[in-house]
Order: sequence, then structure tokens, then C-alpha cells
Amino acid sequence: MPRPSTREKLLDCAESLFAEQGLAGVSLRTINAEAGLSPAALHYHFKTKKALVEALLERRMPALMERRRALLDNLEQQEATPTTRDVLNIVIRPLVELVSSDSEAGQRYLRLIYRLQADGDLYSLFAQDRYSGSVDRLIPLLKRAMPDTSSAVLGLRLEWAIHLMLRGLAEVALLPNGQRPSENFDVPRLLLDFLASGFEARDEGPDPKQAKTGKSE
Repeated sequence: MPRPSTREKLLDCAESLFAEQGLAGVSLRTINAEAGLSPAALHYHFKTKKALVEALLERRMPALMERRRALLDNLEQQEATPTTRDVLNIVIRPLVELVSSDSEAGQRYLRLIYRLQADGDLYSLFAQDRYSGSVDRLIPLLKRAMPDTSSAVLGLRLEWAIHLMLRGLAEVALLPNGQRPSENFDVPRLLLDFLASGFEARDEGPDPKQAKTGKSE
């Protein structure tokens, strides 16, 4: 197996440290030290912390988003009305496939994404602007699945679902030595069951948008 390049070694070390401690808790000097490289190595390859994080996201995000777009294309072309489970599966499946295909790297990336999202650092960088299209396509599909629920409520529930999805998958990825809660647990399926059930809960209150404008969709 070929040895990783200096750049890849820095990325791997940074990914692990950022996932554990967040962006604010890790200095560039710490990453260099963890990688066993000179203080100038990281500056040579990435210049700034922002550029380093963008490089980390770009390692796997384009492939993940391309996979999500393919799944969206397929679901949009189906004549049958999609279910909320069908739509949420599109959110979860690419990440599960990543971990299945490359367990160590996939788990590390998943923990990084969750930490950035939980700390509010993911969207303040570049991911939302660069990859917002695939997320925007989820709302019309959810509206088809739940026509009596407003787009505003669906958007809020989707935001919650993505957060819970990342947390659920990241916490499993944090278990030592690739352990799982139980050999009888299919974590992605259980997570999808949970998210779909919550998504389909009856909306008993007024739509926040309607309350402000006095208008319905």
C-alpha cells in the first residue's frame, strides 16, 4: 500500500483533530505536530485554516453530492408519489455508502461534518452556497409526500432531520474499533424509521409563516 503524501497526511490529521475539538480548538501548529512535520508544511500546502477546511470538504463532498443528485433524479422521474422515507433515504444513503466503502476514512469524514455542523461552521464556509441545489430539490419532493404540510414546516423539519441524522451516524462512528451497538441493529434503517416517523407527525399548530402574514399557501 503506497504511503500517503504529505498533503494527505496533513488532511488526515486535520480531519481527526477538527472532528474531536472543532475548528476553534485546533491550531495549525498542532496539526503539523500531530502529523510529525515541520511548522512550514501546512502553510506551504494550504496557507490558511479556511483553505485547509475547504480542502477537507472537497475530498469527499463532490462525490457525495453527485450520488445524492443521481438518487434525486431517479426519485423525481418515478410516477408514484414519493414517501417521506424515500426522500430522507436520499439524505442518509450516500453517507452510509461512504462509510461502507471506506470505513476509517468515511467515519472520520462523517465525524468532521457533524462537528462542523454542530458548531455552526459548516455553512459559514462554502458548502451551502456550492452545494445548496441538491437540498433545495428535497422540499418539492417532501411537499408531494405531505401535501397538507406547508413548505415552511417541511423545511424546518428537514433541518432538524439532517442534524439528527449526522449526530446519529457520527455517534455510531465514534464507537471504538468499529463496534456497533448490537449485531442485531441496522443503524441506518433504525435511524430512517425514526426520522420518517417524526417527519410525518401531524402539525397541530399554525404555520409560522401564516401567523406572520395571515395568508395560507
